[in-house]
Amino acid sequence: MKRRDLLKFGLFSALAAAGGAGFLKIYKYHLGVNEITEYPAPILRKVSTPVEVIDDEIVSLGHRMISTLRYNSLIDFFTKAMLNRGLAAPQVGVPKRLIVCGLYGGIKVLINPEIVEKRGVYSGYETCLSLPSHDRKMINRPGFIKVKFRGLDDTENVLKAAKGYAALLAHEIDHLNGILYIDH
Repeated sequence: MKRRDLLKFGLFSALAAAGGAGFLKIYKYHLGVNEITEYPAPILRKVSTPVEVIDDEIVSLGHRMISTLRYNSLIDFFTKAMLNRGLAAPQVGVPKRLIVCGLYGGIKVLINPEIVEKRGVYSGYETCLSLPSHDRKMINRPGFIKVKFRGLDDTENVLKAAKGYAALLAHEIDHLNGILYIDH
């Protein structure tokens, strides 16, 4: 490759990186991305309170958490080659029983999620947005779970998940009970 071609490549790469950073700043500002609460913040160790009424405040929180998850997934994809798939309300400083998870090709909001059935064992590596200085750790979780929850539309739902999806849901529900993956 000629020196001139290398310089062009470097210039275009720098412009692309600057454009990407600018896009992320705009995204963060306009979509209400929350800061991630990091360990050892006390809220991460408290049991969250149930959501009594699904009002505009809760719907807004759900949408901000989706934006926060997407934003942090983009950042971590490019900086750490990993993709975050879940977020619990305590991780954005709100002690409510609400999680968002990337499941089956979409992002679901689960309000007052409760594991009503679990069986089997699934082992996988876990990390956490709230514990950025901790290494990933092999954790044993249920291989299958059934979760009862309310959606943003205030309907009651049941979700069945296996293997990695079951582990993801269990990890996020643990956050609502003040349990972190390092406790396993």
